Amino acid sequence: MEKLLYFDYCSLVIQAILLVCLLMKNMLNGKRGRIYLVLLSFSVFTTGMDIFAVSFDNYGPGNIIPKLVFHTLYIVCHGMTGMVYLNYLFSLTDTWFKAERSKSKLIQIFLPSIFLCLLMISNIFNHKVFYFNEHDTYTRGDWFFLLYIVTAYYVIYIFYKVFKYRELMEKGWAASMYSCLVIMLTAVIIQYIYPYVLVEMFASAVGLLFILMMVQPTEEIIDSETELNKLTAYAADIKRSLINKKPETIIMVNIANYNSISRILNYDDMRQFKKNIASNILSYLKANKIKADVYYLDNGKYRIRTEVNYDRYAEQIAEYVNNYLKRFFTYNEIKINVIACVCIAHCPLDISDLESLLAFGNDLDTKYYTGDILYASQIFNQSRYNILRDIDRIIETAISENGFEVYYQPIYSVKNQKFTSAEALLRMRDKRYGYISPEIFIPAAEKSGAIHRIGQFVMESVCQFIASKEFDELELEYIEINLSPAQCMDSNLSNDIMKTLNHFKVKPEKINLEITETAATDLHSMVFDNIMALHKHGISLSLDDFGTGYSNMYRVASIPFRIIKLDKSITHIDENPNMLIVIENVIKMIKAMDMKILVEGIETSSLVRQFSEMDCEYIQSFYYSKPLPLEQFIAFIQRNLNHSEVRR
Repeated sequence: MEKLLYFDYCSLVIQAILLVCLLMKNMLNGKRGRIYLVLLSFSVFTTGMDIFAVSFDNYGPGNIIPKLVFHTLYIVCHGMTGMVYLNYLFSLTDTWFKAERSKSKLIQIFLPSIFLCLLMISNIFNHKVFYFNEHDTYTRGDWFFLLYIVTAYYVIYIFYKVFKYRELMEKGWAASMYSCLVIMLTAVIIQYIYPYVLVEMFASAVGLLFILMMVQPTEEIIDSETELNKLTAYAADIKRSLINKKPETIIMVNIANYNSISRILNYDDMRQFKKNIASNILSYLKANKIKADVYYLDNGKYRIRTEVNYDRYAEQIAEYVNNYLKRFFTYNEIKINVIACVCIAHCPLDISDLESLLAFGNDLDTKYYTGDILYASQIFNQSRYNILRDIDRIIETAISENGFEVYYQPIYSVKNQKFTSAEALLRMRDKRYGYISPEIFIPAAEKSGAIHRIGQFVMESVCQFIASKEFDELELEYIEINLSPAQCMDSNLSNDIMKTLNHFKVKPEKINLEITETAATDLHSMVFDNIMALHKHGISLSLDDFGTGYSNMYRVASIPFRIIKLDKSITHIDENPNMLIVIENVIKMIKAMDMKILVEGIETSSLVRQFSEMDCEYIQSFYYSKPLPLEQFIAFIQRNLNHSEVRR
């Protein structure tokens, strides 16, 4: 009875489709894709050997040598399929490096395949595995069952490894691998019982299709614009490496002026710009035969993750990428100058957890730019990133356990020659990390929504102080309180503030609310309505950080600000004389709108004098005092009330 090749032909069709998918969807840039290609190629070769062997069998007597060669190659390849799948499993779980370090593990992986090869070599002489009878027909020998023992060994071993490494697998991977093994094992049993029904390679192809659909979905791991692995793949791969305690070298490439470039180039040019960088990195790695995974995390962030045996090339790769990005890029006759921060991180030696690594990578911007290669070991602050990782818990603990405290920075009135107000500034201390900068916890609180509870705490603390006897004795006119953009978006903002003022019996004129320039120039209708409602209640408003952005002057002029606060970034006229011209005209414009001016961040007597002479009403800086806890602030103001002169 002739063996039927229909299933093998179907197998080749499926395998061809899988190969086309791999190539068309650019799935060969990562290690996982490359090893899947090896698995697929191995399956194609095995199917081909089966087709040739069976074709010669069906042809009839004779052709003993071709039959012997093709049957031997098919049996060897088929028996080693389990080992290839095992290697694919190691690539998925990133655990191959562990096997390399252990002779016993290497023996467990390779010994059955070595035994199989020796068995097939001996078969040439003793014909114990298979032979050709007097009619030149392929016949199974007494030792043929040993082939199934080898197959069973690999199936059991893979089942065990999938279970062992299940925590290293993403959702659906384990189920996919188990399903694939069950399909293939079922096919082996069927073909063993019915030798003329060749379903083993068809089952293998179906298993590969199942893996491609479940384990390697392109849309989840490949960025369509750069054809590199994306953030989800990067995070998953790094997480596995850290769990495995596998030494990693990661080259981080951040284009610090990415947003500026994206505003200059059109969509197609920007897409080509990103693709060119990706292609150049891949070409360099290929030309130098360096195995590495390359990722694009969006917003101009590239990552190159070298394999263990190629760590020594990290500096070479980083140097090449750094020099490449220093050149000018030209699109539609527009020359683009790239500012790129290139940093080498050794994990877990430099950074030992995923959250810190991601946060550190996001932080690589112009403040670190030197033009040279950076090293995480020199600039990474573990404590800072531990805080960033735990910040939500830290904030909640501070709210529940009184970890917040309001400080006050005195504001000097040039006209009255004394301190007439102060700005309330929030400070936070944690039992584990100590003092935590507002630059860290305020953005985190805005993101989590905790800023509303924190804002209420500040408002109540300030109102309690204003309602106290000490406040009246200090002869202060008002206290300034900052409002975050998130608070300004709260539809109940005005009602909540007035409710707090009424509870503490504080007059609205005793409060001055500060709004940042960014919030003021990009107003949502709700924000504008809140501001106007607060103004109608008699609460005055200040524009904070004026000069740090590109102001929408129409918006600024539309809001009834009483005070404009000049940011310290534009008040250093001693460092840049041209800024004096800018400042003089800015002051003239503000005065014309009948608003008062507060100057921040001037630290010398000469600057204090200059701005005083330019008719600026208020000065707030370390020149007079840093922010102080309430008791120290009260003592400071009392001392200055008792002295007729204050430094000017």
